[in-house]
Amino acid sequence: IISRDADGKPVRMNGVTVDVTERKRAEERQLLLAREVDHRAKNRLAVVLSVLRLTKAKTTADFIQTVEGRIHALAATHNLLSATRWQGANLRQIVDEEMAPYRADHRERVLAEGPAAMLLPATAQAVALALHELATNAAKYGALSTEMGKLRLSWSIGPEALELIWEETGGPPARPPSSLGFGLSIVRSSIEAQFRGDVEYAW
Repeated sequence: IISRDADGKPVRMNGVTVDVTERKRAEERQLLLAREVDHRAKNRLAVVLSVLRLTKAKTTADFIQTVEGRIHALAATHNLLSATRWQGANLRQIVDEEMAPYRADHRERVLAEGPAAMLLPATAQAVALALHELATNAAKYGALSTEMGKLRLSWSIGPEALELIWEETGGPPARPPSSLGFGLSIVRSSIEAQFRGDVEYAW
């Protein structure tokens, strides 16, 4: 760049123009990510506190085992969501993760089938916890607590909603629960209330 001073003599000036647009965008993305991580961490801690508060057990050992199982379900879903940068989680992977402990001993008795479906983060966490509770109940009191019982989980995608069907056969006679436990609380507070879904029970 050439200009002239007060005496009319030429003055050479060197300058560099730097476009900081991309850097600004990167800083904005980092800020949004930090806020999102903070938000998700608070939500996760709230869920963990609910798990601790609502878990009931006769002994300390039972309490620890129950809480560990529920926290594991949350952690497994967290890993699936992290792999997609919290865009969502594959329902099939969630199902496989929750059913894995039971398929080890009852592979031919635990069936799961349905189309590919991606769940939003909050939905994925609620579904994972609900499946964990159902599977635990099936192993303790339901179909998987007997020699001949079978468990079938299927899902389909309708025009307005995702429908999941949990079916146990060959187990002890089923009857409505006398009290609202953690599993049903999760189903009602999340699937019904938070996501405006419908739950039907056929005992």
